[in-house]
Amino acid sequence: MLKWKLMLTTLPVVAAVTAVKAGLEFGAGWSGAVEFADVGVVVTAGVFLTGFLLAGTIADYKEAEKIPGQIATTLEVLEEILVLASSNRPALSLPELRRSLLALTDLISDWFYTRKTSAVMFEALGEFNLVLQSLEKNGAGPYASRGVPQLANLRLNLSRADVIKRTSFLPPAYALLETVLALVVGLILTAKYKSMLAEFVLVPVLTLIYVYMLRLIRDVDDPFDYAPDGQKRGGAEVELFPIAEYRERLFRRVG
Repeated sequence: MLKWKLMLTTLPVVAAVTAVKAGLEFGAGWSGAVEFADVGVVVTAGVFLTGFLLAGTIADYKEAEKIPGQIATTLEVLEEILVLASSNRPALSLPELRRSLLALTDLISDWFYTRKTSAVMFEALGEFNLVLQSLEKNGAGPYASRGVPQLANLRLNLSRADVIKRTSFLPPAYALLETVLALVVGLILTAKYKSMLAEFVLVPVLTLIYVYMLRLIRDVDDPFDYAPDGQKRGGAEVELFPIAEYRERLFRRVG
């Protein structure tokens, strides 16, 4: 049902535009001012602009798809480093080290679900460096040295996800697309059609295509749009199950 969410929420807009056209045609007796053939140039321009924006946002989306898996992998590598570092070193408690990593994993999940701010998340990454320092102090310096690049890699992926969450793809291009969309809708409402059938097929179909594509581009442009309860706000969110599944594995090992 989630894949139809965007479509179903676009249909009321399509119905409203079609109702306006019907009102002009049957209520006001006004069939239009320009020939539909003259509107074709604007419609074609909108298609090219929509394709340009969609291609740009899809590129960011494909990169965003990799981030949860990369984060889960880095967390698991950090855990393996902690396991090796605590081997034959009584001063290092493996359950305690794993609990520290579990707390960091939970905080990262909370950040993706907008339950924690970016500032809190990055502060937690800095605090985890204290865990690596404890390895150094207790004779596991080589393992601490292995952990630092992994922590840097984790920070890099989270920083990239933060940028994707907080920025939009070319806001001026969105402004142009929205202007073209308004022009297209206005022109198809004022256009004259060769037949009644063509009129009430083309008006809803063109409105659906343009409004749906604009909303789809906006949805794809924010691939981490999750609510605090874990529900997806849109229909094109990147799946976070790699992090959730690693968290469950870590939790079982801590337990």
